[in-house]
Amino acid sequence: MLFEPFDEKGVPGTEAIVVSFDLEGFSQFFTQQDVHLYAPDYLNVIFDAVQAIFRDEKPYWFTNSDSVKWVSLKREPDFIKFTGDGAILIWTAWEVNEPISPTFKLNLMNNLWSLKARFSVVANRAKELVPLYDLPQRIRFGITRGTVYGLIRDGNVHPVDYVGFCINLAVRLQNYCRDLGFIASARLGIDDALVSQLAYSKVIAKNLKGFGKEIVYLDKYDYLNLQEDVKKELFI
Repeated sequence: MLFEPFDEKGVPGTEAIVVSFDLEGFSQFFTQQDVHLYAPDYLNVIFDAVQAIFRDEKPYWFTNSDSVKWVSLKREPDFIKFTGDGAILIWTAWEVNEPISPTFKLNLMNNLWSLKARFSVVANRAKELVPLYDLPQRIRFGITRGTVYGLIRDGNVHPVDYVGFCINLAVRLQNYCRDLGFIASARLGIDDALVSQLAYSKVIAKNLKGFGKEIVYLDKYDYLNLQEDVKKELFI
């Protein structure tokens, strides 16, 4: 099968929120014998848990003990791309020249943080369906905002893929510190006063390969628990 070329002209750039996630230990999971018999069931559990963040009902993995309140996003991503051990999700601006609301961005960030914090509940549900010992136990998120450009084929209106600085940045953030499960760029544009009320720390990621320094939000307690040499190497 040959690569099908994109049209010469794509979709004009638009503001977007980009989320990249992967599963820690997914490569090890795939070294187990006959894993192909169980991988679909496992992935379905994971993607169902992720998709719960934009459904109306409160997800099974959320509890009232979490430090953030559950708020349904009520809007699905415009684009989801499976990446082999996770996915990229993209929400584009509602209307031309109308920015994505701060409320949506904050609720998205909180819901993803909640899933990261409660992922053990999801992992336990996967164990009920997948009779393999070594299942991934952690999920990692990278979140940012920026401009994306849609790629189209055969003159279609809807993009078949996207490119953009912010997509690459989200992936870099997701992989930046493996001891953390959540890194959100301050490019999201959320008021510091709102963020400071929640369990986030605002720091600078100083060694982000190919991107230089980046102001980010982290889980406050995960950051405090990092080894000092890791903090010194990666953050200011």
